[in-house]
Amino acid sequence: MTGRGLSDNRSLNRRMDSLARERESIRRLLDQSDLSTIREGLESLKSRLDAIEKRLSGL
Repeated sequence: MTGRGLSDNRSLNRRMDSLARERESIRRLLDQSDLSTIREGLESLKSRLDAIEKRLSGL
């Protein structure tokens, strides 16, 4: 393999590694986003359940 071919392969490998790292970063961000949405939903449900319990205890 020539020097240029070796350099091209290294450059391609670096680019592929960079893209793989970016993909993993995006996946982690999406996972965190999903967890935030779930957490917000659970907090909303907890508030609603607390309100229902207060109303029922007043009967």
